[in-house]
Amino acid sequence: MNVPIHWFRGLLIAGPAVISVFSISAASYASYTIGALIALSLIKLGSLFPKYAVLILLIELLGFGGFAYHFGGVLFLLPFSTLIAALSTKPSAGMAAMWIMAGGACLWIAMHEQAPGMMAAMLLLWLTIAAVLQAAQQVEGKRSQVETLYAALAQSHEELEAARRRMQSYASQIEQYAQTEERNRIARDIHDDLGHRLIRVKMMSEAALHLFQADPARAQATVGQIRDQLQDSMERMRQTVRRLAVPSEGDSRQYALDRLVTDSGEALGIAVAFEVQGNPRPLYPSMEFILFKNAQEAITNAVRHGGATRVKVTLLFQPHTVALTIANNGAVPEGAITAGLGMRGMRERISLIGGKLSWQSEDGFSVTTELPLLGGGAANDAGERQAFVKG
Repeated sequence: MNVPIHWFRGLLIAGPAVISVFSISAASYASYTIGALIALSLIKLGSLFPKYAVLILLIELLGFGGFAYHFGGVLFLLPFSTLIAALSTKPSAGMAAMWIMAGGACLWIAMHEQAPGMMAAMLLLWLTIAAVLQAAQQVEGKRSQVETLYAALAQSHEELEAARRRMQSYASQIEQYAQTEERNRIARDIHDDLGHRLIRVKMMSEAALHLFQADPARAQATVGQIRDQLQDSMERMRQTVRRLAVPSEGDSRQYALDRLVTDSGEALGIAVAFEVQGNPRPLYPSMEFILFKNAQEAITNAVRHGGATRVKVTLLFQPHTVALTIANNGAVPEGAITAGLGMRGMRERISLIGGKLSWQSEDGFSVTTELPLLGGGAANDAGERQAFVKG
């Protein structure tokens, strides 16, 4: 019981006791004083032994009723103190009703000398105070629920903020991984392709120098081959530079699949088709990056290893996954298909978010990247359909 209620209960006992003392005969002063002190002590006793609070309140109610019945005056106000204490313990509805009825009976007995109108008014006041206390307890319960919900909401907010920070950190790691992988890929292309071409050009130039006097015709043919090699190397270098170029400010989506389809068709001189199936939904940047890089790897491998002239890119949205299939009309590998460096890179990328990689060689060769959808509502119109595939 909090301090204000404790002091208010003491006032409800001390006030009527002081007022009623003037109607007490001199011979009854001693017993009256002892009774008033016991009444004040019962308030303290309940706070000292909370385990027996209900029993102490019952004794208190009966004692206050008997004390008021014997000495009269305005001591009939003492049961109001017990009512306040009993309903402040947050009893059940049944227990609260029992306290109200038992207290009302004690109040009626304590007021046996009062006029009927006074008794009816006090009973009405008794019921009014009980109703107010019950309403106050309900308000207090609602307030506690609101505080609990607010604490839960604050905790959820902190968890969401921590998840947002983890997502930002994860996105930063993905970006660094993408940059590192792209640098390594470009370095391999320069070393394996352009480097070897330049070595051949150097050797052919030296051979042409020796053939100019001995065999001018062969020397001229060699120079023509050198020119063709340099032209091809220049085109390869332009492609590499385009990949190194920083996207413009208006290019908001670096890893858009439709742009990859267009660029691949122009750069490789093949027909590349793109189709979206199912109900599209927005994708996380990390998923866009994985789909883009795997599509890029699959298209490059189709031309380089299979000699493909047509490639079809299909993006299929299912309820819980998104699947990217790259099919081509190139030569199908003979025998068992083993994962090379490119396939291993694709598999490593999708393993970051729990996806899987598969391929099949019936009716042409195709590679499928399947990723779990982690959230986002389905798009319902063409504008949303294009949001994740166009820059």
